[in-house]
Amino acid sequence: MAGALAAGRVNKLWLLKGASGLEEVLAAARAARVVFQWVDRRRLDSFARSAVHQGVVARVSAFTYDAWEDLWRKGKPSPLVLLDGVTDPQNLGAILRNAAFFGAGGVVIPRWRSAGLTGAMAKASAGALGLVPLVQVANVAQTILDLKELDYWVYGADAAGVSCARFDFAHPLALVIGSEGMGLHRLVRERCDALISVPGEARVPSLNASCAAAALLYELVRRQAVAL
Repeated sequence: MAGALAAGRVNKLWLLKGASGLEEVLAAARAARVVFQWVDRRRLDSFARSAVHQGVVARVSAFTYDAWEDLWRKGKPSPLVLLDGVTDPQNLGAILRNAAFFGAGGVVIPRWRSAGLTGAMAKASAGALGLVPLVQVANVAQTILDLKELDYWVYGADAAGVSCARFDFAHPLALVIGSEGMGLHRLVRERCDALISVPGEARVPSLNASCAAAALLYELVRRQAVAL
């Protein structure tokens, strides 16, 4: 919620009377000069309808996808995150939040076979929606070629890849995260410059998409910080 307030997308807030733990939201609302109102539970529930709330309901402006061209207004943002068939809105929201936390330059999703802008995704992003460019493209495999034309290095997340702890990364770079069940599609995998993995004890075969994205983004950002 604080992220949505900072992004200027919230028009008004309704808060549950007597609720605790809303200090951060209140501070962000005041800083953004957003009108807020304390209401009883019955009224707040009526605003939320069937959705589960945590004592806060917001009226927000409509969100639209960013254009591909918008990514390049400030040079070559790095890292970028490409999602190859992530269909779970919870995972998409969590990845968007991970991207915001680690300072990714944008998240790119395909128009088909992918989660998109839904209430569940927005809730899972926990306020990150609008803080990181979210772009739709027709085809992820073609987008990889487009990025290579822009001198990007493209790394695909794959459990069989080289451990990210032992890999030397080149910049600017893009990270590709595959679908929850199938991983990377064949052509996407083939067009990546390298496949990388998260080292672990292998008690389970892999991490889910959002956890893998978080672990790899941390490693990428950590390497960039060391190189500076």
